[in-house]
Amino acid sequence: MRNPFLNIAELSPRLFPAFLNKRSVFYRSLVANPGTLVALDPDTIYARDLEAPSGGGVGTARALAHTYGVLATGGAELGMRPDTLHELTAPPVPPRHGFHDACVLGDIRFSLGFMRPSPDWSFGGPRSFGAPGAGGSFGYADPDAGIGYGYVCNRMGKSRNDPRDVALRAAMTSAATSA
Repeated sequence: MRNPFLNIAELSPRLFPAFLNKRSVFYRSLVANPGTLVALDPDTIYARDLEAPSGGGVGTARALAHTYGVLATGGAELGMRPDTLHELTAPPVPPRHGFHDACVLGDIRFSLGFMRPSPDWSFGGPRSFGAPGAGGSFGYADPDAGIGYGYVCNRMGKSRNDPRDVALRAAMTSAATSA
């Protein structure tokens, strides 16, 4: 298991003060109440059974890639209508105060519950959509390339731009563009 303090040490200079400030959105969202470390406590293993709409998904990389692959190729297997896929791949509309996320203090874009590529979170093509997970996991659909991607960890890593995930995505993108 990765030492959670390594994630703290790797925070960007703009996030470290937010980590220390108990009143910041970052601290209140990711550290307190009960915090992301609850899943690491062997006495509170029930945390995996809690319903958390913004997280808590459990699955294999193969299942994640398959699901996103179905979405990337039109979603027929899931009964998705073409207009739904069009909405998923349309450019994200900024909220009232823009794309700046008050928690991670960066440019994060969402549309219909999925993360979209942005300067701070680059993945797939411009119409891609997906979601990062705790400790470096990541999944997304790239409709332009017609591929689904899923990466899950067997130990915690960096939550953003984990080198294992980044290298795998780069190899996949390279293979897809050369095919």
